[in-house]
Amino acid sequence: MATNKDRPLPVPGKVSKAERKRRNKQGGSAAVLGSGSGDVDKYSTWSRDELLHRIRELESGAGSSSGPSNATAIPAHLMSTDTSSSPGSMASTDNESEAASTPVYTTIETPKRKDRRPFDFSKYAKRHVAFRVAYFGWPYGGFASQGMNEIKTVESELFNALLAARIIEDPLECNYSRCGRTDRGVSGLGQVIALTVRSSLPKSSPHVIRSEGDGFVPETKDPADESLTQEELEAKAGVYWKRGIKRNKDGSVFGELAYLNIINRLLPPDIRIVAWAPVPEDFNARFHCSWRQYKYFFPKGIIDIEKMRSASVKFLGTHDFRNFCKYDASKTIENYDRTIHEISIETVPEHNFPSKKSREFYQLTLKGSAFLWHQVRCMMSVLLSVGQGLEEPEVIDQLMDVQQCPAKPNYDMASDLPLVLYDCHFENIEWQYQTEVDLVNDITPLRLYRAMEDQWSCYVTKSLMYSRMLEQLDQAMLINLPEPGQSIKLGEYAEQNAEKENNISLGGDLRMFMGKRYSQLMQRQKCLPTEVKNKKHQERKRIKLALAESEANSANNSGANSEVSSPAPASVETFVKAVEPSPLETLAATPVKDKEEAQVQDAAATPATGESADTDGKARQA
Repeated sequence: MATNKDRPLPVPGKVSKAERKRRNKQGGSAAVLGSGSGDVDKYSTWSRDELLHRIRELESGAGSSSGPSNATAIPAHLMSTDTSSSPGSMASTDNESEAASTPVYTTIETPKRKDRRPFDFSKYAKRHVAFRVAYFGWPYGGFASQGMNEIKTVESELFNALLAARIIEDPLECNYSRCGRTDRGVSGLGQVIALTVRSSLPKSSPHVIRSEGDGFVPETKDPADESLTQEELEAKAGVYWKRGIKRNKDGSVFGELAYLNIINRLLPPDIRIVAWAPVPEDFNARFHCSWRQYKYFFPKGIIDIEKMRSASVKFLGTHDFRNFCKYDASKTIENYDRTIHEISIETVPEHNFPSKKSREFYQLTLKGSAFLWHQVRCMMSVLLSVGQGLEEPEVIDQLMDVQQCPAKPNYDMASDLPLVLYDCHFENIEWQYQTEVDLVNDITPLRLYRAMEDQWSCYVTKSLMYSRMLEQLDQAMLINLPEPGQSIKLGEYAEQNAEKENNISLGGDLRMFMGKRYSQLMQRQKCLPTEVKNKKHQERKRIKLALAESEANSANNSGANSEVSSPAPASVETFVKAVEPSPLETLAATPVKDKEEAQVQDAAATPATGESADTDGKARQA
């Protein structure tokens, strides 16, 4: 056991820890000033003002010579001085008040965080590549960027990731193109984009862009290099093989950037780059696409699948689809002919419910060269009406006959949820699902697969929960239905009343109330013909331009002729109203069967907007 005899004797001039704590409580920071015991004893009895004055003296003395570079600046709250005099003050009152009026800080800088250097894209080569993108578009406002930050789109998320990873420098200067633009809520598993990106290959590589302004800097070449092969040039640049792996001079893996791994780490979990491919510099993802394939999933319900198939084959071939799309005012389309190569309706085997025939799932597969705005959803809406017995298959022939039906009838589109852009085909493109770096680490393909497997497991689990809930509801017993004194299970009662319900299924979770009597498509109110819409749109553009010019001229002349009061220019609405059709003009081309339907149409007539009135916000594009 230790005793007082075993403790070390106090060393003269050295202050114990307990003594330092006591002096700190009594004299503030006096114990830390000075370098020896004499300084500590002297400063321990000083007041706060005397200590501040002594600090200023030490600073003024160190100002002429180079002081230590790591001293700390005096905090501002310590520089607030008190002008009251105290015994033992070592300066005059005038000097003390002058020093107190202006706070003094040390000029010695503290270490700062090193600023991040800007990324120098000129050090890297560039190349044109294509990316195959998969996304689940339910929470997004479409694929294409809307130009507004508050609308989240798939394209905006892609650009955010590309910019954060320094893959591109400017979205407006990367030669960007997309294969198609899907609507809000529509998914895509085979979307393709093309753009110019940063490359890790040397600028002398034949695979990069070799034009000035695109990342290539002309270099003086050794005439002796012209006779060397590509392997010999790489060896001259320091490329070597180690353990079967090709590496650069600095030891990194030789090859292209791991685009998939870099970009996917910065993307949301419902957007993924699946593959990439090098393409020529003039490659355009939209115009070089050979064909596009869509799929639409729907439950059987009360749909007559055979009747629906007989109607779907009428779309095969080249037809005028102006009555199966939505008018786009920003594009003056004159040719509405589109070609459908293949169309089929088949079961989805992994989602069969043998106990309930109505819960079998089917998929419509549609392949064509190009599609109009909302064309697939409009086609699917008419097919669902035919399958539910509301229309005959011949209605498709009538809608594609421009002479018989020159304008589109008002009808709602099918739901956006079950639609997916399944594939986009390009000639002479070999998709790569990995890079040279992945051959070493083998992480990108496996990581992508596991991420998709986790998402699949999550949604299938939710689907199974809903399935079990429906199975429980199938066995629920209803009393006094369908007649008093009888009982029936809820599942059987729902099947018996399915055809009597006053609504139409439009796919997904979208249903439309059809009222007391269903109105046939060919008897409904029709939009204006596309020629009239184009003429109206051009007239509106002309009026807006003329109005803008008149406002600019009036603003320029207002300074010179301030005394002359010119009449205010008419508003845009005043000019536009002159070209708006009246309700009678809208109904002029509408065939009316009898007097009763004419009265119904007159009562429901509103100023035409040239578009179908969507009753559900989910069926409209943002």
